[in-house]
Amino acid sequence: ITSPWFSTAFGLIGLCSNLFALCVLLSSSRKLSSRTRSSFLVFLCGLVVTDFMGLLVTASVIIPYHFIKFTWAKVDPSCHLCNFLGFSMIFFGQCPLLLGATMAGERFFGINHPFSRSTSISKRRAWSIVGLVWGFSCLLGLLPKNTLQYPGSWCFLTLLPDTGNVVFCLLFALLGIFSVLLSFIFNTVSVVTLCRVYHNRESVQRRRDSEVEMMVQLVGIMIIATICWMPLLV
Repeated sequence: ITSPWFSTAFGLIGLCSNLFALCVLLSSSRKLSSRTRSSFLVFLCGLVVTDFMGLLVTASVIIPYHFIKFTWAKVDPSCHLCNFLGFSMIFFGQCPLLLGATMAGERFFGINHPFSRSTSISKRRAWSIVGLVWGFSCLLGLLPKNTLQYPGSWCFLTLLPDTGNVVFCLLFALLGIFSVLLSFIFNTVSVVTLCRVYHNRESVQRRRDSEVEMMVQLVGIMIIATICWMPLLV
């Protein structure tokens, strides 16, 4: 019913916003000397790259469909394109939730247990963790069978009352819900800890401005993920 230019415009806005955010993150990471802050920026950079690629890959298939209205049976008789799009939907859908939970967990231990680690997470280790999240999401996306979904513009995991399909649907939904809930718990405890630190006169000398900034970003990510994903996952 709506014009395909709406999805095209929103897709371009999303891509440009992510590119701008990536440039800002790369510029900030070069100027920082704090390992704690730089490792957080690595996770944030991984999240931005994931979101950018998710928009780019899915939009490159879905938007042309709305303009051309091609027939999937003719364009993709072997279902390779449909399986690739379904894989992308699962991969780029689960990755941001897992990365958000990982970032929240890293800040939780950094704020509440600052002396449990001899050193902060290095950039290399942070990128390794991001790579593990990408690898796990990739493996998850390769497991299910994907089918064409209404109104025929996209593919996703098969939503049929078959045992294998039901098990994977539950796995996908519960993993996403668990990631969001874990982020909520970690972020809530971290925010409470920071509030106590700022109201404790004996800890005035502890510089927590950067940690507060990181927590604000995490809470923003968590709120967006909750609003956009939780209704669909439930």
